[in-house]
Amino acid sequence: MAELIDFTNGLVKLNDVDREFTVYDRLHDTWVKFEYGDWILKGVQGEFYPCRHDVFEATYEEV
Repeated sequence: MAELIDFTNGLVKLNDVDREFTVYDRLHDTWVKFEYGDWILKGVQGEFYPCRHDVFEATYEEV
């Protein structure tokens, strides 16, 4: 959790009790829900957004 908070510059809300997680998308000025296990990506304009694990694996390859 600490790494995620650092990566997003604190622009993440983590509610483990209710399992509600959101990350702030500055580009669209909105909070976006994500699920445990999703990747949080940083776009070219500094925006953050979630990506499901299966989509991430199908899109990117390890180098």
